[in-house]
Amino acid sequence: LEIDKHKGGEMLEYKIVYGKEKVTYELESGNRILILNKDSIWEKITWNVANPIDKNTIPKIAPEKLLEDLALFKRALSEIHPGLNRYLTEKQTDSLWQDAARKFSDSLSYAEAFLVFTQITSSIQCGHTFPSFYNQSGFIEQVVLNGKDKLPFIFRVVDKRMIVTGNASEIREVGTGAEIVAINDIPVSEILAKIAPLVKADGNNDAKRYADLNTFGIGKNEMFDAYFPLLFPANRASYKITYLRMESSTLQTGLVTPVTRSERMQKLKERGMEPSAATDNLWELAFWENQTAYLRLSTFDVFSLNFEWKEFLKDTFREIKKKKVQNLVIDIRWNEGGQDEILYVLGQFMTRKSIEPVVREERVRFQRINEDLKPYLFTWDKSFFDMGDKVVKGAGNYYTFKEPEPLKFYPDKNAFDGKVYLLVNAANSSATFYFAELAKKNQLATLVGETTGGNQKGLNAGGIFFLRLPHSKIEIDIPIFGTFSTEKPGTGIAPDYEVPETAEDIRKGKDPVIGFTKKMIAGQ
Repeated sequence: LEIDKHKGGEMLEYKIVYGKEKVTYELESGNRILILNKDSIWEKITWNVANPIDKNTIPKIAPEKLLEDLALFKRALSEIHPGLNRYLTEKQTDSLWQDAARKFSDSLSYAEAFLVFTQITSSIQCGHTFPSFYNQSGFIEQVVLNGKDKLPFIFRVVDKRMIVTGNASEIREVGTGAEIVAINDIPVSEILAKIAPLVKADGNNDAKRYADLNTFGIGKNEMFDAYFPLLFPANRASYKITYLRMESSTLQTGLVTPVTRSERMQKLKERGMEPSAATDNLWELAFWENQTAYLRLSTFDVFSLNFEWKEFLKDTFREIKKKKVQNLVIDIRWNEGGQDEILYVLGQFMTRKSIEPVVREERVRFQRINEDLKPYLFTWDKSFFDMGDKVVKGAGNYYTFKEPEPLKFYPDKNAFDGKVYLLVNAANSSATFYFAELAKKNQLATLVGETTGGNQKGLNAGGIFFLRLPHSKIEIDIPIFGTFSTEKPGTGIAPDYEVPETAEDIRKGKDPVIGFTKKMIAGQ
């Protein structure tokens, strides 16, 4: 590919295609990026293999462009976000903008700009507002998120400690259960404490923030992998780690090479430590002793499943009834949420009586999106742009719905009428938070595990606008609908039986929540 005497622009995004009647595209997950820093550029291309970008050749973003993006972001949040001032006063919000404007008074790299926008969104304390890893441009993915700057480990975070569950490094003796105590001589507890405030969560639910620092190595990206390099840039060819091997009290040190997420996954696969990345494996039905069924639902993002999920649940409860199961364990741990529709479908199989929904007021910030803001906003449902006569002016700067839709459940003929145990933890923060709340309020299940994420004061969710900033090229998720309660505490849903997980449990491969639940079912 030759580009000769180009005019204007700092970079070009493109991809190669072939075919006439049926066009085939390369690089399904992104585009090629070409930095336009010469009059004539030659690029050698291999089909479906993206050329690496030399980050040193990328121009920084000028202050005036950063401030234009900031002004657009401020306006979009102010006109759209229903919970902008749920936890912050207007004075505190103004301080956020002033602080960002100071940071944008100098030219910044795209990574530096990404960090500043993340600092703003995390300060709003909304679990659905952040520069999402899933909708960024190919350019931001390459130069900010997917660099060769990740730790060569997957790990669990327990009591602000980092316990290794998979090792892709040169130091093979850092086995499963080893603890990383420090990175580049910085204590891990200090590193986690600096990263956690960047993690999206509702209100002061810090348990959710730390839960999201667990790094399983699956999915498009994860919080630690994204934010650790932003706060602690890999300015060297290796990370110095200080670690404790299992059954050892002697600290050891060593150097490990930073990797990309894909390199880490490949090495883990070669060593037989590859975590399951298939979304279909996130749902599981098994039968235990003591007439017990175990249903694991590790995602409510049912659009990502490759099977008909409603039929799966129908078949599941039909089989449970056929086998005369007396106890049902539903495991939603590590399930952040997804589509609300699953609440209705699951609900019809879990009750034979009427269900009382948790009453909150649903609000939006606008009736119609202004035309000049529309070009920067994208979403999956065009009706979000115009609420029309569905809303009326409420108190303050809010609109409320004329005819709120009550949560209704119509019990299925195969609805389960035995004892239900719902396993929860701090990851449950969206639809799974609502599910745990509904189950506890209506005594549909006994909750076991750890306090959920989310917040009883209400969440901002239900619909999302994706704001695409023109100069920094960063996409930011902005929720459209907010539910509000003035009587509820600012916490997640506490389980009926609190069963914390410890570092020792991880080392020994034990699941204390399942162990406790099995003993309870057996009457021990």
